[in-house]
Amino acid sequence: MPSVIGITQCSKCGDYLLGGRWVKGLTEEDVLARAAEGAIKTNMKKLDKAGILKFDIVPRQSEFDLIVTITLGDSEVKKRSIMRIKKVACPDCSRIAGGYYEAVLQLRGNASQKDVDDIIKKVESHRDKFAFISKVAKMHGGFDIYVGSKKSAEKIVKEYRGKAETDKSSKLVGMDFHKGKQKFRFNYLIRF
Repeated sequence: MPSVIGITQCSKCGDYLLGGRWVKGLTEEDVLARAAEGAIKTNMKKLDKAGILKFDIVPRQSEFDLIVTITLGDSEVKKRSIMRIKKVACPDCSRIAGGYYEAVLQLRGNASQKDVDDIIKKVESHRDKFAFISKVAKMHGGFDIYVGSKKSAEKIVKEYRGKAETDKSSKLVGMDFHKGKQKFRFNYLIRF
């Protein structure tokens, strides 16, 4: 059992990093129990069924003590580890905080602040994790709305087809080396 067990939590959304993946909706107790199970280098379930293993998690000021007790007959072995929760920003929250965007909705013609407000509400109601507005800029002749998700921007444009003139363009902005694909930014014109 390691002397220190590190647990990573996003300081913005509260998600935990477990097994290389960010997991939503777990309580602190669940995460501590999972981390304890992962740290004990033996089959905890078998020992627990046999009634010879007991582990306690005791909160301290900014960390937790993990005390594992294994009892075999008259002998008892106790091991202690410190569990620390490290606060970081998960990749999704980092993108949001960093002004990330995949698309720009360019409102032109008779676009008003009311149109901008309506689009912001629509984008934020989408179920996409990147359905957020990173910036709104007043431009000569209208507004530019920077949208985190290309899919959300396309849904908005689809709603305006037939009601306004729409157009789409894209620009190569780099490579996603993890996926081996080119990265594009998309501009969607909506002219009222």
